[in-house]
Amino acid sequence: MTPRFILDENVVICAQLGVDERGETSVVCVDLVRSIIDICHTIVVDDNVWRRYEDQLYRPRNEHPQLGPHLMSVLWNAFQTAGKVEGLGREASPFHDEDAIPAGSKDDTFIVRLAVESGAILVTADQPLRDDLHASGIQSRHGLVVRAPVEALAEL
Repeated sequence: MTPRFILDENVVICAQLGVDERGETSVVCVDLVRSIIDICHTIVVDDNVWRRYEDQLYRPRNEHPQLGPHLMSVLWNAFQTAGKVEGLGREASPFHDEDAIPAGSKDDTFIVRLAVESGAILVTADQPLRDDLHASGIQSRHGLVVRAPVEALAEL
């Protein structure tokens, strides 16, 4: 089965800017996005995630000085190619114990819903979210695979 990945919006922002989660110059996130697409793995989105990609990548502060909104073009082209981007055509549904998501990560409920519903690997540069999913038991109860960008890239 082809691996499927959900890329948190912070991963695509880091890829667009050519930085890591600390804001330091890095190609890890851009290499991750390009590798997923080039290797014919699938990026999973729902309407909410896709909207967030657009909102973030078209903001001038999130545009790489030389690239502009280049990554959004890469994602859009991938979306047009069968099997590269899988969209639900709607927002992911709530799950029965999502209230266990700690307060500090409630703003990420949308992406956790998508991970639970799709079973795809969740890649996020948000260490507190990774910690919260583990500590709350949501990760183990739902069999979620959650990776930092560098870990996900190393597994490709």
